Amino acid sequence: MTRLWPQGTPITVACDDAGEPQRFVWQGERHSVAAVVGRWRLDMEWWVAPVRRDYYKLSTEGGLLVEIYHDLAGGQWYLQRLYD
Repeated sequence: MTRLWPQGTPITVACDDAGEPQRFVWQGERHSVAAVVGRWRLDMEWWVAPVRRDYYKLSTEGGLLVEIYHDLAGGQWYLQRLYD
């Protein structure tokens, strides 16, 4: 089972020099990234309302498996999915 926030819930992310997430803060709690499991870019609906996002599937040192994304248009980061 997973918890999904279709529009995402805002988070604060710290990245390394290459732009890869290293840690994030969600609901006031800091989570360090253990591994980037996957990465992909979503670039769609450019003719109507562009959606440009970089997605990351991450495992944390605390044992979470999450999917986060960076909204490239607005610059904000969001947590979209938490895997149980």
